[in-house]
Amino acid sequence: MLTLLKSRPLWSYSLAHFSVDLCAGALPVIMVYLAQALNLTIAQTGFVISAYAISSSLTQPLFGYLSDRTGGRYQSALGLACIAIFQGALGFAPNYPALVGMACLAGCGSAAFHPHGASGASRSGGARKAAAMSVFMLGGNSGYAIGPVIAATAMAALGAHGSIIISVIGLALIPLVLSAQGQPHAESGLARQAGAASVSARRFGLIAIIALMAVMFMRAWVQSATTAYIPAYFTQVARLSVEEASRISSANLFALAAGGLAGGVLADRFGGRQVMIVAWLIYAPATLALFSVPGLLVYPVAMLAGFVAGASWPPLIVMAQELFPKNAGVASGIALGFAFAMGGVGTAITGSLAEPDRLGLTASLIMLAALPLTSALTALALPSDRRAVAPRSSAAERQTTTALRLPKP
Repeated sequence: MLTLLKSRPLWSYSLAHFSVDLCAGALPVIMVYLAQALNLTIAQTGFVISAYAISSSLTQPLFGYLSDRTGGRYQSALGLACIAIFQGALGFAPNYPALVGMACLAGCGSAAFHPHGASGASRSGGARKAAAMSVFMLGGNSGYAIGPVIAATAMAALGAHGSIIISVIGLALIPLVLSAQGQPHAESGLARQAGAASVSARRFGLIAIIALMAVMFMRAWVQSATTAYIPAYFTQVARLSVEEASRISSANLFALAAGGLAGGVLADRFGGRQVMIVAWLIYAPATLALFSVPGLLVYPVAMLAGFVAGASWPPLIVMAQELFPKNAGVASGIALGFAFAMGGVGTAITGSLAEPDRLGLTASLIMLAALPLTSALTALALPSDRRAVAPRSSAAERQTTTALRLPKP
């Protein structure tokens, strides 16, 4: 793990991920203010968030293909610029259709970044792909956690136009991202060889592929809907201030970041499927409690729910990448794109059910607890990857080291 923490390419991808997801994490809080300013319903609010998620997913395989073909160095910066500009413009939307259009364009910025970032982070980790992915996810989840706090502060001070602060922060980070990333595909030859040698021998049959898609859908649905509606639930049902609801959201998302880091390390140690099943079995009651416990108890529950949700994500992405071991960008685009799309669809479904003349917001959110439990059961159909404690050096590393020590003829 210490070797990974010294990887400059890995940290550059993680920094860019932090920047992109900071913008994305601010969206639910921004929508609380825009719902008041534009007189939006809960369903309309959910649809805007879904439009962002769906637009950020449909083009990800294309951007992944471009990343595989060109190296994609500037893809990260362009994606960050796009999401920052249009995210900042949301507060100036004159009406609901314009708001949906801006959200879609912001989503395209996210789509441009994620396939290149995820595949680059995976390559940077060499044989320890899940651990490297967890560092990458730590960057994104940290930005996602800070986003609501920054948005709440900016919007409280400036009203709906406070979204411009998000744009300023995102654009200011672009030179730093470019400087840190350096040359495209800057991973060392050792990391590339170790990464190639670590391609899993697991085989995905049709049932396993269907199970993988199903658990990605359910996991994306419950996390996306929970993140999207925490501000709405705690302001409208629990009668808390926007600032307090934002603090609960941030507690959940900071724990998500920590869980992502732990999940990647544990997956390399015990196997990804095992980590996912245990995490989801805890996630189900934690989600139920999040929308039912009173008072200050909501903070530790929100953190527990976020931690176990984050722990399941790095091994799930690595498993999805193994479907396309020779095209990491395309694989990441398909995997992340599918997750974003299904998360958006799930958020829209939950928002529709949350209307007062249907189930209501509280009941629709409590129902989400069934999804992690179903995911844990479905994950039993996935191929096992349990392995012993990782040795200090992989076979590829030992082979490379031996080759370097051999005398030249």
